Amino acid sequence: MVEYLQEVTMRKLFIFWVLILALSVVALTDTLHIIAGEVNYGIGSTQTTIMNGKVMIGNTTIIATSITIMGQKDLSGNVNWTTAQATGRVFIYTGNATATARSMIYNLNTNVGTLSGMASMTINASGGQISIQSSTLQFNTKTNFYTGQGSPTVITKKDIYIQGKQFSYDSAKNYLDIIGNVYLYNSSTKEKAYAEELVMDTSNNKIVLKKVQMEIMVGAGS
Repeated sequence: MVEYLQEVTMRKLFIFWVLILALSVVALTDTLHIIAGEVNYGIGSTQTTIMNGKVMIGNTTIIATSITIMGQKDLSGNVNWTTAQATGRVFIYTGNATATARSMIYNLNTNVGTLSGMASMTINASGGQISIQSSTLQFNTKTNFYTGQGSPTVITKKDIYIQGKQFSYDSAKNYLDIIGNVYLYNSSTKEKAYAEELVMDTSNNKIVLKKVQMEIMVGAGS
């Protein structure tokens, strides 16, 4: 009798842990929501085209003239949706940023998006909004890490205007790094600087310039 009860208890525990594991897998999986005027969808297909619609996954929303969702089939025939490509008037909304571009590729598994074609982004940072314009911009909605490059890349934050060739921004660390023919202008103090690299703490606007030439206005008439 004791052995029977022990066996029943072990079976219940086994079923309990299987359910916990199943729920954990579900909890880690994001659901792809689609709202569109027209969708070209084939059952079992690895490509879906969305016209004049939007795609929502987690806290990220993609709106565009045309969005193509692409995937891969596994051995069982199930489709794993991997990529969203958007063209036309592209708008992206994340938990702490908004962006526009002419085209975008978004990895649905890594949550990394690449914007190109007059890419522009506004990030809600702890020390105030940061606006970025560049040829290409890349963002990760899970880590809130941003990179980009262009000729030039322009970054503004309140009265601060920065121009360079490429940048990286770690929102979690308030760390902004800009390199390549850097130009800095503060409209409130009329300060100008030229450097090879600029590092800014975006929480307090403290700046470190490397290989720098600087102009500071002095005197009552300034």
